[in-house]
Order: sequence, then C-alpha cells, then structure tokens
Amino acid sequence: MDNGSKVHILLSFGQHGRELITSEVALRLLYVLTEKPKIAGVDISSFEKLLENLVIKVVPMENMNGRKRVEEGELCDRRNGRGVDLNRNWSVDWGKKEKDYDPYEENPGIAPFSEPEAQIMRELSRSFKPHIWVNVHSGMEALFMPYDHKNTTPNGASAHSMRSVLENLNRRHFQDSCLVGSGGGSVGYLAHGTTTDYMYDIAKVPMPFTFEIYGDEKASSDDCFKMFNPVDKKTFDRVVNKWCMAFLILFEEGLRNLRDAQIVSQGTLENWVPIGGDIVEINVERKSSIRERRKLEGLDLGMQELRTYFRLFLLSTFLLMFMFCARISKNRNRDSGNLFDP
Repeated sequence: MDNGSKVHILLSFGQHGRELITSEVALRLLYVLTEKPKIAGVDISSFEKLLENLVIKVVPMENMNGRKRVEEGELCDRRNGRGVDLNRNWSVDWGKKEKDYDPYEENPGIAPFSEPEAQIMRELSRSFKPHIWVNVHSGMEALFMPYDHKNTTPNGASAHSMRSVLENLNRRHFQDSCLVGSGGGSVGYLAHGTTTDYMYDIAKVPMPFTFEIYGDEKASSDDCFKMFNPVDKKTFDRVVNKWCMAFLILFEEGLRNLRDAQIVSQGTLENWVPIGGDIVEINVERKSSIRERRKLEGLDLGMQELRTYFRLFLLSTFLLMFMFCARISKNRNRDSGNLFDP
C-alpha cells in the first residue's frame, strides 16, 4: 500500500523519433527491474529493498509515429507523425522563437498540447503525481535540470536538492564526465515549450530532469543516425548497461534527498545497501506479510504489460540491429564504388 512514503518516478523515452537508443535503454531497464539480473557483471540484488519504496512508471516510446518515420528511412526526423516537435508543444513559454529557430525541427504545433502525445503525458503526470520525472534524449551526455527556456536554474531548496542529486550521480557513476546544469544554460541554445519546464513550473514535480544519454561528436552533421545512436554492438551494449545502472543510482539519490527534504515521509524503509555504498540504517517494524505485498507493488506493471514490454524489447533490438547491418552494408558498397572513380 502506498501510504505517502513511496516515491513516484515517471520516465519518458523516445520523445524524438531519431533517438532510437533511448527506447532501447527503457526496455532494458524494465527487464533489469523485473528480472534483477547483473548489469555488466555488477550484482544489483541490493536494489531490491530500495525498490519496495518506489512506484515506477515507464513510457518506453512516447513518439511511436515518429519512430516509424525513422525506421522507414527518415533518419534525421525528430518530430511526431504530424510534423510537430513534442518537446516544444508544452505550455511554459510556448511558441517563442530564438534567432536560430528551425521551423522544420522545432515546430511547436498550432497551440500548447495540440498533439495527442503531449496530452497523454500531461494526463499521466496529473494522475500519477511523480516526485521524480526524467525525459530521456540522445545527442550528447548530460544531466539537466530546469530551466530550458532561460539561462538559469530555479532558486531555493528544491534547486539545491536537484543539483545535489545530479552531482552525486555524476560523481558516483560518471566520474564527473557529464555536463550538469540547466538545459538552457548548458546546451548553447534556449528551448521553449519543453516538457521538463512544464513539469517543474506547472505540475510542481519536485525533481524534473532531462538526461542526454549518448552522442557521437565525431559524426557528420548529415549522419543523424550515427550522431544520435551507437552503430556497433559493443558501444550499444556499453551505453545500455551504463545508463541502466545510472537510473538505479538516480533512484537511490532521489529517494534520499526527497526524504531529507521531507517531501515524502520516512515510511518503513528497511536497512538497505546503496549500490557501491555503505549500509544506511533505519529502524523499522518488520512484518513479513506487508513486505511481500510491497514487493508486488514495487513496479506499477502487471504481468501482461511485462510480457508486452519484453516482446517490444526483442522486436526493437532486432529492428535496430537490422538497421545497423543495412547501414554498414551500404557504406561498404559506397566505399567499393569509390575505388573505381576517376
């Protein structure tokens, strides 16, 4: 039973069609959370007790029609099926255009929430009331907090807690290699009408984040697939495993900070061992029947949904690998043809 002590976490992947790797991380994360295997040789059994204190909702592919366009060959397309950038279709500072505005890539739609995908995500945030929100993208490696539409971060204790979570995650897992800060102040351009800014300003989510999980800086600007997605299996596996572990550490850091800030109650969190950390001792009342019930409630996913996600994982992995192979074959044929150019 969720008595107010559990942390609600809402994760959205695949908001931009061309960022295929994000949905692969989502499906792998669901598998990790339900099957609890090792990640790259690391035993994550210590995470089980932490999971009892979380309710997690995952949207593995927010922009399904946009993904279809990419799989059909439009490799640079980030928009949805109606040509709208879903991360410009939210109401905070909607429609404002910077000097470098690209009407093709950043079309905000005819009005805030004109797109069904944005409407669905808004309703989900209203009904679920997350404490932590993460919008997952690719194009670089970064851990962002609000704001996207201005070159600053919020003030006060909430901003301090958000930055603390990101900096601890960056230090513990990425050896301080990720860019940390506001999206608007770190990326080099301002974005208006974004989901994360809405989640903070309107939905009042205590900890809304945007994660950028992969980017190939050496890729040509014309090679969108390589710029936003790994193109070999070794890199693919490394990215997926690294970011699955990053989310587990985020859950730890977020839970600790939310309880320190008394945003959620202490509840009955049992002694648990943070991944790579020391034992955190909290006195609790142990009742086996309650504990078993919490295990069933840890993920807000039924068995039918889990089977569907697993099938999607297998299908999506097959499609991605097929695209990799087709791309490699095309490049080889092009290279072979160059040998005969005069």
